[in-house]
Amino acid sequence: MLEADHDDGQRHSVTFGWLISDTVSDQSYTGAVTAPRAPEPMPRAALILDEILTMEAFQAGAPELISAARPVAERSDPVPVRWIHVAETLEATTLLEGGEFVLSTGRLLDGPASAEEGVREAERMLDELEAAQVAAVAVEVLPEREEVARALAQAAAHRSLPVYRLSRQVRFVAITQEVHRRISERQLEQLTTDRRIHDVFTDLSLEAAPAPRIVEEAGKLLGTRVHWHRDAGGPSSGIRDGGPAVPQVPVMVAGEPAGVLAVEVPERGPVPPRELCSTVLERAAQAVALGLLTERSRQDQARQAESTLLHELRRPWHLEEDEALRRARALGIGVVRGRPEDGPVPAAWVPVVLRWDAGRRTDREVLDAMTWSLRQARTTALAGRLNAAGLALLIPVAARALEGSVLERVLGGVRRRLGAEAGSVAGAGPAEPLLLTAAARLDEAAMVAEAAEALGSAPGLGPVGGDDARAGARRTYYRARDVRLRGLLASLRGDERVRRFAAAELEPVLGPDRATDLELLERLLASGGNKSALAQSLNVSRPALYARLARLQRRLGVSLEDPESLASLQVALLVHRLHAD
Repeated sequence: MLEADHDDGQRHSVTFGWLISDTVSDQSYTGAVTAPRAPEPMPRAALILDEILTMEAFQAGAPELISAARPVAERSDPVPVRWIHVAETLEATTLLEGGEFVLSTGRLLDGPASAEEGVREAERMLDELEAAQVAAVAVEVLPEREEVARALAQAAAHRSLPVYRLSRQVRFVAITQEVHRRISERQLEQLTTDRRIHDVFTDLSLEAAPAPRIVEEAGKLLGTRVHWHRDAGGPSSGIRDGGPAVPQVPVMVAGEPAGVLAVEVPERGPVPPRELCSTVLERAAQAVALGLLTERSRQDQARQAESTLLHELRRPWHLEEDEALRRARALGIGVVRGRPEDGPVPAAWVPVVLRWDAGRRTDREVLDAMTWSLRQARTTALAGRLNAAGLALLIPVAARALEGSVLERVLGGVRRRLGAEAGSVAGAGPAEPLLLTAAARLDEAAMVAEAAEALGSAPGLGPVGGDDARAGARRTYYRARDVRLRGLLASLRGDERVRRFAAAELEPVLGPDRATDLELLERLLASGGNKSALAQSLNVSRPALYARLARLQRRLGVSLEDPESLASLQVALLVHRLHAD
């Protein structure tokens, strides 16, 4: 039954088999009561409960909260209301979607013959409404229906569902019309907002706007700051901790995470609605992802052009120096980043080859790290793939005196960006005044890098160059003078001929009972053939040492006075250490 007010000021009763008044649909439904279900996500245009409670038309009924629900003023989270219905029968539950504000006169509670039956009927009614997950219920029970009021109050007393008693007559039509008007206005506002959001991010995408501008426009739409975390490392210190959860959306590029967009929760002032935050952040994330894809495409084209030029430079009969420099400048390669034409002419070019563990970092990750490091160092480099785990670089320097500092900044930045687990190692050749001659020295830089990489996995050969300060873990890059013989042997350790050479040289002192002979040989070679120093280090007399050396010489079958023999034994001993490790 629905009691509606008409223009004549009288209340008329109209009976329906099952009634839900809804201005959107005039259909009637019937169905069985089902188990509670999760409501659909609330639309952003939904009202909140306290807006309805403060309406003049609703306040005219002298509303009183009779359930155990917390008063609206004491709630930290607003109760959203998606629609308003007038219901007078229990069969209405199946048409409710959750989040509705239900008005009723409670006429079905007038039928029970006893107070106990009235309470049971009231509990049944409220059970059905709770199962439908309505937002709140308001029942008009005038003073002359005191038994109904008591039954309703008793049935509602223990419930968390907001249940209000209206003890004065109200115009349900006035309440529903006002609620519908406000929701319609907000839906129209939402359509306008959605259109504006769509237009803003469509224009930004068509302009291929950079990520900072997209983030700035997202902040303007929300009225608060938006943060772009490129490395997806989480909110920055500028975002408040301990308060409401920070709305954030991941940015995905080609199925891979590329960062996170997050809204800064203001210390004071209104917080943007979470649904609006989600919509803006999702559109912003799409625009940023599209921009990153466009940037990646441009970057790939530039890298391909650089790689092509680099490989042509390694075939110098294809290019003259002037043509090579012109093409390098056209690619933006110069001493000063972004100004190859206006900046100083490079005084020299440094050939560098970077190697890494291909199982831990892809070539794109290494190229991205190199691009980042060059940007941080405010310089450029001509870069191209050398092999599956090798990157060739020609780095311009404005003066030879700056060569070391430029390499430290660029290659040190790459190592930090990739992390220690990438196993990156760089070899540098001598700086050359001409681009073509520098390109010709890339093979030398590649051999240095390969030798240094091999040294890093061969600790038995000792620190690089015999200097602890130059140990592999402490150097940003290597020169030929750093790896020397140890580097050569490390790079040749897979050669069976080298292994056989070492075995043939040392076979007389490699038996299980020859450990003292091997140690004596090592000490002799370490002393550089200085017998006085060797006798002192062994704490033996010189005659005793001479006797031991004579026995060692007979066992080896070579002269320990001959420099070439000592050199062969030194090489064999280094190879032995390498394979022992």
